[in-house]
Amino acid sequence: MIEFAATRPVTHILGCHIEMTNESGVDYPVLTTYQPDEPPLQMTTRQLRDIREAIDEIRDRPGRYPFPGFVICHRGE
Repeated sequence: MIEFAATRPVTHILGCHIEMTNESGVDYPVLTTYQPDEPPLQMTTRQLRDIREAIDEIRDRPGRYPFPGFVICHRGE
C-alpha cells in the first residue's frame, strides 16, 4: 500500500478496528460496543508509513506497543 500510495494521488486510507480513544495510546476496554471518542477512520499516507516503521521496530516480539496515534497489539506466533 505504501508503494501504491507513493505513485498515486492518495490523500487518505481507511483504517479499521480503531478501538482507541482520542487520547493517544489509550484503548477502550475489550468488548466495548459504545466508543464515542474514537479518532476518525481515515489515515494519512504518513500514518501508513509510521505504522510500517513501527512494525519493523517491533519485529516479532509479542506485546502491546503504543505509538503516537495508534497502538499495535502483537500476539506473536
